[in-house]
Amino acid sequence: MNAANVVAAGAFFAILIAGFIVRAVREIARQRPSARIRSRVATLRDERRPIKPERDNSEQQLLHPKRRMGDQAALLAVFAAWQERVRAVSGSGGMRAISVVAAAAFIASLIGTSFASMTPLVRLLISVGIAGIAVRAAYRWLVARFRRRFLAGFPDTLDLVIRAVRAGIPVVQAISTAGVESEEPVRATFRTMGDALLVGAELKDVLQQAAARLQISDFSFFSVCLILQRETGGNLGDTLENLSAIVRSRRDIRAKSKALTAEGRLASKMIAAVPFTLMAFLYIVNRPYLETLTHTHAGHKILTLAAVLLTIGLWMINKISNLDTSR
Repeated sequence: MNAANVVAAGAFFAILIAGFIVRAVREIARQRPSARIRSRVATLRDERRPIKPERDNSEQQLLHPKRRMGDQAALLAVFAAWQERVRAVSGSGGMRAISVVAAAAFIASLIGTSFASMTPLVRLLISVGIAGIAVRAAYRWLVARFRRRFLAGFPDTLDLVIRAVRAGIPVVQAISTAGVESEEPVRATFRTMGDALLVGAELKDVLQQAAARLQISDFSFFSVCLILQRETGGNLGDTLENLSAIVRSRRDIRAKSKALTAEGRLASKMIAAVPFTLMAFLYIVNRPYLETLTHTHAGHKILTLAAVLLTIGLWMINKISNLDTSR
């Protein structure tokens, strides 16, 4: 068997294994509680959705001025949805922050890979990959910050809506009041909902759009409660009071899990700082000792391998210690 056949067989098995891995990852993502809940809610919505007459194009453009996904290419539609998601969680400055992070990561990776003996094409590909990873990390950080701030003020907003409903104020007016009296970023979300309701939009459509835009389980519970109460009736005050208790208990669980995993997160930061501290100390005390790593081909390979292993180890520690309980 010649080299070409070996390469072809290796590529075939690599593609096959990659396909199995992608299929397994998709199956795991499909079996997550949040994905199953969204699937069931979508099924119920499709079953209960009445047949409505088609609206004219002017009304559709008024309700959805930035989401004409059908007229765009697939990649442009994905990018537009991602950009809208960034704008929803971080405002107008989110894209600028992500662009700055991507540029800084690209420049830093170009400088870092210049010490290794690589071809310009490999250096460019590695720099682009690192910039993509930095963009995803910045996006996840923005989403996590938005969720943390939203979930911190959402129970108080629920209490405000409960008091307004029990005082005899309609739900639409209660949502508009929450859009004025709540704290950011809850205030912006409820203000947008209140403005849409005041111009005549249906409560169900407004709640569904807000839940899809936020992608937070606690708010999805709130929207489902209002939709079911509007369709089946019942005491809305008691329902929202029970929901408020559930939301507060979930917030306490998140705080407890964060406290229990604080030791692991602190240990990961200390472990990550040890190599850099030792190298800085050796650079001050015995600088020629480090020249083996910085001025030789073998040293460049060792530094590259150490950086890759350190990144993988920190990622695994972060996945183990940071429990995602906000979905």
